[in-house]
Amino acid sequence: MSGEKRRYVSVEDQELRRLREQESRLRTLQQDLPERLNRVREEAKQEFQQRLTPLEARTKKQEQESKQLRSNLASLEQNTQQRLKQQREEFQNALNSSQQRQQQSLVQETQRLESAMRKGFEEQRSEYLRITSHQRQEYLQLNEQLDLKFSQLITQERQAREAEQKALQQQIDQVFASIEEEKQHKTSLATNLLADVEQIWHSINQNYQHHRFAPGKLADLQRNLELARNNLGNGLNEAAIATSQEAYLQLADLRIELEQKEQEWQLLYSAALEDLYALVTEVQANRQIQLDFGEGDEIEHFHVEVDYWTQGTLTNYEQQILALQKQLQEGENTLTSDRLKEIGDEITQLIPQLSQIVDQAAKEILSSQMRAEIADKVIGVLQGMGYQLLNPEADSIYEGSDQRQSYIVKVKNIAGDEVVTVIAPEREFGTNSVSVNTFSQIIRDENLTQQQAQAIFEVLEAEGINSQGQTICNDSPQQQYRDLTQVAQPKNNQQSVNNNTQSTRF
Repeated sequence: MSGEKRRYVSVEDQELRRLREQESRLRTLQQDLPERLNRVREEAKQEFQQRLTPLEARTKKQEQESKQLRSNLASLEQNTQQRLKQQREEFQNALNSSQQRQQQSLVQETQRLESAMRKGFEEQRSEYLRITSHQRQEYLQLNEQLDLKFSQLITQERQAREAEQKALQQQIDQVFASIEEEKQHKTSLATNLLADVEQIWHSINQNYQHHRFAPGKLADLQRNLELARNNLGNGLNEAAIATSQEAYLQLADLRIELEQKEQEWQLLYSAALEDLYALVTEVQANRQIQLDFGEGDEIEHFHVEVDYWTQGTLTNYEQQILALQKQLQEGENTLTSDRLKEIGDEITQLIPQLSQIVDQAAKEILSSQMRAEIADKVIGVLQGMGYQLLNPEADSIYEGSDQRQSYIVKVKNIAGDEVVTVIAPEREFGTNSVSVNTFSQIIRDENLTQQQAQAIFEVLEAEGINSQGQTICNDSPQQQYRDLTQVAQPKNNQQSVNNNTQSTRF
């Protein structure tokens, strides 16, 4: 009788620790990664500066426009523009200072990062993330400073407007020799004030991204201006002045809000884009890693394709990063700050995943090595029972010639009986199923085949590979594993076969 015995087995803690030690011996092959990361962040800094250039042009344009105003708003607007200009300069200086500190930190930490790379991938990632976290903290502090500066600016603006409002009221209350003179005076005040407020409205409409940062607010203020025009047309000068003045106060507040939100947006956008650039660089540098086995003069170096061992997970990870990067670049003129914050959260979740992917690749490699080691132990047991490995190259293979798949070994005895052992990977690291398939032309004693399988499992346990559960017995072996020439073919060339099997987990 022929049949199959299967049991699930797992590597005991001591052996598992020995295998896991290899993970600390992963090496990044791209030794210029620190320099590449420095270049990436320098390029991101330059892009940031380019996006700030239009803000400087807007400042100059607004300074010229404020000189053309005809009402008492002229001096108020000129002073406002000076305060806004000063705030932008302080923002620019704080930004430059922050970026210089970041760059100096990267340069100073290059040696430490290079040392961490030599020690292993995990230390490299730990050091890199420490530097990245420090840079993110710089941006958070800058954003806090930004909020403080705008709070001070709002206070200054309101004090200046209150003083100007008193001056305007004095002009309104001025005593004239005749009613006609008073009417002409108030008509002139209302006309000039309304014209200036309308010019400021148009300036904000043309120069600020109000649809993105304060949707609907500018349109609401236009209705106030229409009301002021109607009041002026109906001879209600003081009502026109009051409505225009109120519209200006709201426009001034809106402009400061837009300034603040735009600068906050610039910080969020730059931080997200810089992180994505750096992540792409890291992915490209770690597509292939080095894994060291052995000690001293006997150490062996293996170059490992991470994407291959993770079934394309690294490529999928890179595509997620590139998709976010594309979204940022294509949405530079449309993305809201809320969406940028969401993207920032997505990036935060993506950052540690590279380590997880490389860890997955290392586990797959170690599991593959473990399956080959188990096969060697099985061969040793069966040789003691009179079986021989006749053709090591043909009868000791990975399924589909794929090292990520099951390891299979076939032995024969002098009577022509064949035993094919299949060591198949399970989901949990360190766990495999071991299936012992016996092919015989004669009726065999079932007790004998069970004893044969049990001897294998006992030897594996003695070697630190522990059984889990009972042995599963099937009357028929897995026929698709009898011809290893076919089994060695790539899976897309193999035909699936339904079989009854017996297996054990280790």
